[in-house]
Amino acid sequence: MRPDFAAVERAASGRALRLPRVPHRGRLGDVRASSVGASLELHDFRQYAPGDDLRHVDWNAVARTGELYLRVRQDEVSPRVEVLLDGSASMAVSEEKASRAVELAAWVVTLASRAGLDATLTVTGAQVRRVPAASTRALLEVVDFSGREPFDVALRRGPPLSACGLRVVVSDFLFEATPQSLAERLARDAAGLMLVQVLDAEDAAPSGGAGVRLVDAESGEALERVLTPAVLERYAARLHAHQASWEAAARRVRGAWAQALADRPLEVLARSELAGLVARP
Repeated sequence: MRPDFAAVERAASGRALRLPRVPHRGRLGDVRASSVGASLELHDFRQYAPGDDLRHVDWNAVARTGELYLRVRQDEVSPRVEVLLDGSASMAVSEEKASRAVELAAWVVTLASRAGLDATLTVTGAQVRRVPAASTRALLEVVDFSGREPFDVALRRGPPLSACGLRVVVSDFLFEATPQSLAERLARDAAGLMLVQVLDAEDAAPSGGAGVRLVDAESGEALERVLTPAVLERYAARLHAHQASWEAAARRVRGAWAQALADRPLEVLARSELAGLVARP
């Protein structure tokens, strides 16, 4: 199943992105400067391109990632929206899960762009790439979800997270990490944070049966198990506890947590589970 970008447009129609009441930088209505200037206000990071002024290179980012990133400064900054998409292999255990994750990321960027906000998309994976709103569809059309590292590990190889009005993270959050520690990291320099968990039907409720072979999507490690009712019950309890930990961590940093089942169309999710991202009429 390929991402349905027409569905993204339909789900965005008549909706506006809900922003925190006090964006981290800039004010609603501020007009972003059209060129990079010498202002002391740090606006963003982007990869080096031939001809760029090397005086703007962020050497800390170079040391961490091995790639050249520039500090971008602007005279005025409108509220920014930063979308992070988990590009690890577990996000593509089914075509439906991968498609819904891509559509969700595209939907948030579309809502931000229609409001005249400065939006960026960062996709983790084998490579970590950040692009502006205008280039998001081109990147999302070729996302292969080939990352073999957990999202939190891959994120450290990317450009630094930028100060923003809203940060939206799209992941299955099915990796071993301390929810509170990562939530604090994701909330840093963001006025608002939304964590969106995308799950395949088998992630949420495995079907069970005899002689099931479970394979870790990232490591390839296999485990032969019989998914008896007792095993499935323990899995459900652990998943519920895991989700509760993430939801509590999001609340502690004044963020929000939402769950999105991949078998539900984006337009349905926009009216229900993802309503927290949409401004009220």
